[in-house]
Amino acid sequence: KNPTGGMHHVCYEVDDIIAARDKLKDQGVRVLGDGEPETGAHGKPVLFLHPKDFAGTLIELEQA
Repeated sequence: KNPTGGMHHVCYEVDDIIAARDKLKDQGVRVLGDGEPETGAHGKPVLFLHPKDFAGTLIELEQA
């Protein structure tokens, strides 16, 4: 349950997941896990960003 009562999970498609990760990390965003993309449910590389950096919402990046 999301304590903020808001949205729990949002997925954004990005053209280059490594470039997106590096830009976000430079801005202080925390990447979950070891920071390396894994294969997601759609067979594409995915990363997850720390929900505390986005008002309690888990952010998923998926390479388009």
